[in-house]
Amino acid sequence: MTNFYDYNEAIRIPSMVVIDHEGNNLGVLTKFDALAIAKEAELDLVLVSPSAKPPVARIVDYSKLKYERSKKARKGQSKQIENKEWWFSPTINERDIQIKLNKAKEFLTKGGNAKLTVKWKRKAMPEQLKSVMDKILIEIADYAKPVSEVLREGRNLSILVKQK
Repeated sequence: MTNFYDYNEAIRIPSMVVIDHEGNNLGVLTKFDALAIAKEAELDLVLVSPSAKPPVARIVDYSKLKYERSKKARKGQSKQIENKEWWFSPTINERDIQIKLNKAKEFLTKGGNAKLTVKWKRKAMPEQLKSVMDKILIEIADYAKPVSEVLREGRNLSILVKQK
């Protein structure tokens, strides 16, 4: 599918099959006859299939045709799932966990994935990291499900979750 079409005077082919704005086949016409019909209907002559034998042109509104083709191309594109990450410290307050998880819940309802990471700090013990991650998993169990296992990334623990 080409993005740009030759139309009106830019068409360099002397004769072509012409389809009018109602979809009727007008047969093989010369470029000048087809242009006259298009101007009479206050529309454009657009070459839609230059490689066909004989080439095919349509009498349509060129800007509307371009818009519809671009809309169809955009519809075919897939939406990317957005990911966001929330960091938790091993000495985090219970209320702060709730606030961050509420923000993550809002994001999950919009269709994204959330990465929840417990970040290691100097004086923290590995048991503290694990206990904070367990609290997080208990809190999110109602509205999110894990996409991956709890992963150890260097000194951090993280998990990727999505909405149930």
